[in-house]
Amino acid sequence: MKTQLSNQELTTHFHSDDFVLKTQRQIVKDFYVSGVSFGAEFEISTLSFETICDVVGEKIEEVMQFGETQFLQLLYQIDIPQGDFLNLTTDPNFISKMSNLIVRREAYKVYLRSQF
Repeated sequence: MKTQLSNQELTTHFHSDDFVLKTQRQIVKDFYVSGVSFGAEFEISTLSFETICDVVGEKIEEVMQFGETQFLQLLYQIDIPQGDFLNLTTDPNFISKMSNLIVRREAYKVYLRSQF
C-alpha cells in the first residue's frame, strides 16, 4: 500500500499554496495531540518544503523531551509505519529524516482527502 507521495508528485503538489497550507495545518493538528503548538504564522504563511521540515524537526525534539511514549503516540497519530521508524532509530540524521518522513506523510493525507 502506498503511504506517501513520490518526489515528483510532492513537488507538483507543493506548487499549490492551498495544498501547502493544508499540509501545514494537518501537521499542526497532529502535533497538537502531543501538546506541541506551532506559531500562528505556521498556519497562515506558505513555507517551502525544506522550511516545513526544519520546523517539524524542532517540534520532534520538543516532543521527544516529553518521553518515548509521547513520541510514539505522535508517530501513531501521524500514521508513520513502525518499520520506517525502526529503520531510522540508529541513523545519525534521525531528526531530519524523521521530519522529512512526517511532512511527506502529512502531505499524503492532504492528497488523499483531495481525491474524494
